[in-house]
Amino acid sequence: MDALPITQAEARALLAPLRRLPRVALAVSGGPDSLALMQLAARLRAELGVGLTVLSVDHGLRASSRDEALMVGRLAAGLGLPHAILDWEGRENSAASLQARARAARYDLMAAYCHANDIPALVTAHHLDDQAETFLMRLKRGSGLDGLAAIPERGAWAGIVILRPLLDMPKARLVATLKEQGISFVSDPSNDDPRFERARVRGSASAFSALGLNPEALALSARRLRRAREALDAAAQSFLATSSETSEAGYALIDADALEAAPPEIALRVLAQLIGAVGGGETPLQLAKLEALLAALEARPGKAHTLGRCRIEPISGRLGLFREMRGRGLPAARLLPGERALWDNRFRIELGANEQAPIVVRALGDSGLRELRDRSALASSLPRLAVRTLPSCWRGEVLIGLPMLGGLYGSEPSGLDCRAIFVSSGGATGRAEGAAQRSSR
Repeated sequence: MDALPITQAEARALLAPLRRLPRVALAVSGGPDSLALMQLAARLRAELGVGLTVLSVDHGLRASSRDEALMVGRLAAGLGLPHAILDWEGRENSAASLQARARAARYDLMAAYCHANDIPALVTAHHLDDQAETFLMRLKRGSGLDGLAAIPERGAWAGIVILRPLLDMPKARLVATLKEQGISFVSDPSNDDPRFERARVRGSASAFSALGLNPEALALSARRLRRAREALDAAAQSFLATSSETSEAGYALIDADALEAAPPEIALRVLAQLIGAVGGGETPLQLAKLEALLAALEARPGKAHTLGRCRIEPISGRLGLFREMRGRGLPAARLLPGERALWDNRFRIELGANEQAPIVVRALGDSGLRELRDRSALASSLPRLAVRTLPSCWRGEVLIGLPMLGGLYGSEPSGLDCRAIFVSSGGATGRAEGAAQRSSR
């Protein structure tokens, strides 16, 4: 039986979560899933009362990628929707983990755009078939509960909410929706490339169906496991509320005794959440590495450890988690007056529109610490490991402000109109879910 297009009533129910948001961005690649999402959302935008912006990422991995993004732009314009193409620069085309790196880069680019344009949520077109494939891929790797719970309906990436309203909708119905409206779409050849794991799983769909492992059944299992994951996450959140502290200066402290006494599953989730928040890492933490860290903390509680771009060490009777800074250091970003940017996947920085000149935002570092001859009371109250990784504002080699410390330079206000907000509180769970990618959990 041919699949039926999605009805107006079904679309209204699917997209209901968008009603609570003033603006959202739609991730649209040119494939049938995301184009169907764009069509459905555009059809209901007045009723939903939500502003829509369409984002396409030109990853440059295929010669046709620019044309595909431009095609999305033409379709968006026909629907009266603004469209932006985001370029993935500095990529490496090595085959190792290429798809995972491309997914992480797409989310980083779109999250940065959302921060820069005051858009609180990103909507993706993951569907029921994606859910089933993810379940099988993680089952093959021996994943635990989190991995088998697969893709959530709601997640986070670098402080941006990620919504997936089509998770219970089969791909065939999305394709049927486009065909009914006479809308053409592109097919990514990597979807059928046996070098990639997801393509191999997809190519085995008929064999799985013959065993009764159809997408609907697999997605149902993932949905039921997700309920269990949500219960454990709630217990972890309760621990975080009573036994940890996350600072707006981008670091966290945990009651070490409480962590040691907690059930291992809760302790692992707490570590994953805080490492993700403090480190702002691009990829999910592997369960095996988290387990190794927890064992090391128990065996060597007085030692420092590193994981997920974080340094974890005892401090004043507690366990401190700080952004690690080594090798090439942290990124630098140039801001023009009135611009807003996401820095290090952790802080949203905004330079006042009335400023007369651009600034460069980079980590304060040891040299910046030396510049602070008369540190403010707030600066001196923070751990050194936290202060050195704070975003600081520079013109040339001159330090002109620390937005996280009220713009202070030394003991006096700098007069610089620059604000910073720590946005990475979504944590590792949010980033892992946001990517819907490889995880050994």
